[in-house]
Amino acid sequence: MRSPRNSMKFGIDRLLEERALRKPLAGRRVALLAHPGSVTRDLAHSLDALAALEDLDLVAAFGPQHGLRGDKQDNMIES
Repeated sequence: MRSPRNSMKFGIDRLLEERALRKPLAGRRVALLAHPGSVTRDLAHSLDALAALEDLDLVAAFGPQHGLRGDKQDNMIES
């Protein structure tokens, strides 16, 4: 088993855990650009995790053609 100090952390997890990293965002409107694989180490979608933070003003979210969670259908031509 690896020691926690040698473990890799994703940026989203650091942003959630370390309030000092959010300090530059204080008082600013924040937007998220994400895709279905944008998850925390606990597999929570980044959008849900950031929206739960009281000290972050998340005002917009952008995603790829199939949506933030991959639930939007592509432009399909019926045959």
